[in-house]
Parts: sequence; structure tokens; C-alpha cells
Amino acid sequence: MGGLIVVVSGESISVTELSVDYLEFARTRGRPWGVSRSIRALNGINFSIKEGDVVALIGRNGSGKSTMLKAIAGLLRPAEGEIVTKGRVALLAGANPGFSTEATGRQNVMELALAYGVERSEVPEFTRSILEFADLDDAIDRNIRGYSSGMVGKLGFGFMTTLQPEILLIDETLGVGDAEFREKAQNRLKGFVANSGSVIISTHSMGLARELCNRGLVVNSGELVADAKMEDALTAYRELISTD
Repeated sequence: MGGLIVVVSGESISVTELSVDYLEFARTRGRPWGVSRSIRALNGINFSIKEGDVVALIGRNGSGKSTMLKAIAGLLRPAEGEIVTKGRVALLAGANPGFSTEATGRQNVMELALAYGVERSEVPEFTRSILEFADLDDAIDRNIRGYSSGMVGKLGFGFMTTLQPEILLIDETLGVGDAEFREKAQNRLKGFVANSGSVIISTHSMGLARELCNRGLVVNSGELVADAKMEDALTAYRELISTD
């Protein structure tokens, strides 16, 4: 029987004995038509997060960070265990919340706003807030296909944080853009948290984690190996990679 994804009141996020499996398909000499096998991506994860926490999710590439965020967002069903969340959850993976390359930045914001449940009467103010934050000038009315990754990142981050979900999951997005944008993004996150939101940021930037986060989760080979205050989590991660 698979695990559960539950939305109830209580702690902001509670994860209990979470395991997630992937199916891998491969051909061998003895099985030329191929065979599938189950690969465990996360194994027995346990943690909880309170409202207002900003948590860094740290680990090597392939350690299970993105899988964990997708499971919390409800995009992957657990093989075992339970995920309990309070309020609306938004995942910003990369820098793109679903933009169409065939439309302008402004058109994308207005159309996606409705798709994400923003009331039609609120779309003009919603759009204004995003455009003010992203500061793309005339580029906002150009086709998004011609945007740099930094420009898409500014627009995508502005969009997701304007939605103001109770739980915001960020997968490596704050690495995009210039220093000025990263400072604006950090200030916007601080305002979000001040309104009792909770944030999990998957990042390889130890400086960003130290500046923004009050706590760290260290993942290795699909297992949670440390759950501690930020400095202690960074120490655990440094010790982990020093064994490579």
C-alpha cells in the first residue's frame, strides 16, 4: 500500500517514515525486451517544520532533495509513510512556474494567475506587484522565449512569492540573477516568513543557507543524516563531503 499525502491543521509540515520509489527500466543480454526494477529514492525520512521556519535542504546532487520537495508538494506519491501539510503549498522548481515560451512575460503572468486560482478582479494588482519586483522594463512585453535564465528567474520567483502560499518550496531558484536580484529575493523571502509562512530551500550555497535559514536538513543517498540548527547542519554537511 502506498503512503499518504494529507492536508490538515497542525504543524506547518510533518513528514513521518517517508519513502519514495522510482521505477528504472533497463535491457540486459538475458532480457533483451527489458525489465523494470524499483529504486528507493528516499528511505524512512522523519522531520517536522513549524510556521515561520526557513529550512535549508542540503546534500550532494542525486541525494534526494528534489524528490523530497516534489513529494511534499504532492507531485510524487510516497511508497510508504505520511506527509501532513497545513495550508497551500507552492513549489518553485528551477525558475519557471509554467511559463509558455509563445507568450510575453506580461501575458504569462496574467494567464497563470488565473490558473493558480487568483480571482480575476485581483489579477491587475497581482500583476503589478510581480512586474515591480522583477523590474524587466520593456522586456515584460517581449516573447519569453528570448529571455535569459536570469530574467525568467526574476519573473518566476516574483510570481510564486506573490501567490503567498503558506508553504513555499524552492529548488535552487535563488542561484539565478545578479547580486541585486538575489538581495531583493532574500528581502522578499524575509517578508514572506514574517507573515508566518514556512520555507524549504534546496541549495548548494552555504552562504545563502547561513544568511536566510534558521535550520538545516542534510540528505545523503536518500536518507536524512542531520536535522539541526543551521551552523550544526553545515558542519555535518562539510564532514559528509570531506569523506569523498
